[in-house]
Amino acid sequence: MIYDKKLRTKTLLISENKYADYQMGTAEIGTIKAADGVTDLYTRLIKPRNFNPTKKYPVLVYLYGGPHAQMITNSFLDGAYLWMYWMAEQGYLVFTIDNRGSDNRGFAFESVIHGRMGANEIDDQMKGVDYLKSLPYVDGNRLAIHGWSFGGFMTTSIMLRKPDVFKVGVTGGPVTDWKYYEVMYGERYMDTPAENQKGFDEASTLNYVNNLKGKLLLIHGSSDDTVVMQNNLVLIKKFIEAEKQVDFFAYPMHKHNVTGKDRVHLMTKVLNYVIENNK
Repeated sequence: MIYDKKLRTKTLLISENKYADYQMGTAEIGTIKAADGVTDLYTRLIKPRNFNPTKKYPVLVYLYGGPHAQMITNSFLDGAYLWMYWMAEQGYLVFTIDNRGSDNRGFAFESVIHGRMGANEIDDQMKGVDYLKSLPYVDGNRLAIHGWSFGGFMTTSIMLRKPDVFKVGVTGGPVTDWKYYEVMYGERYMDTPAENQKGFDEASTLNYVNNLKGKLLLIHGSSDDTVVMQNNLVLIKKFIEAEKQVDFFAYPMHKHNVTGKDRVHLMTKVLNYVIENNK
């Protein structure tokens, strides 16, 4: 314990960096303009420790994109997960952007999603893609995308509505049609189907299955009580009817997030799928 008489403060604990002895890549925090051409959006780009600006790197985009969540924060590792740094060491860049509609930027910033889930959010994510492709060390033909929950909705939506952008996608626990989601959340942001059928139709991933071009892995917990598995199963049925091949994996007895030691299995599956299909 350290006591400062002048300031009358006590330092109770100094938390050491547990990763100080590990070789890790670096993260760059920046801003780009949203699709409205006015709003600043925060970005995070993680590079490998032996980054070579003369090389061309594939990119994994990790996103959420919805309300009540912020992926890039003024905190340890800027809000990133350690698996992102592992992925960077496999020769990847890992990119995230907090699009309009995400948290902690005020009511107007979040409200752009109202009635049109997946519209402005996708437009902003495409601005992120434009930024990536402007970088001389990015291989624009080897882009992958991954997200869970609202990020799963975004991943599926982008794979189907922007089918020429990403070569591979992994979507976990996705809302596939907002009429299947809980009323408390769904009606807050989309109103009811009777009031906003056009918005529900535009947002439904079920209406775009014929567009799929890339490799897509769908993941769901069998006991998910937040985004019920019906979301994924109706989407898979639509893919079958459209004669589109996709991959699916269920985690028995897991709810909306795969936790505990099985989390290692999940992230191994996600990252291996990206690496194997984004060559």
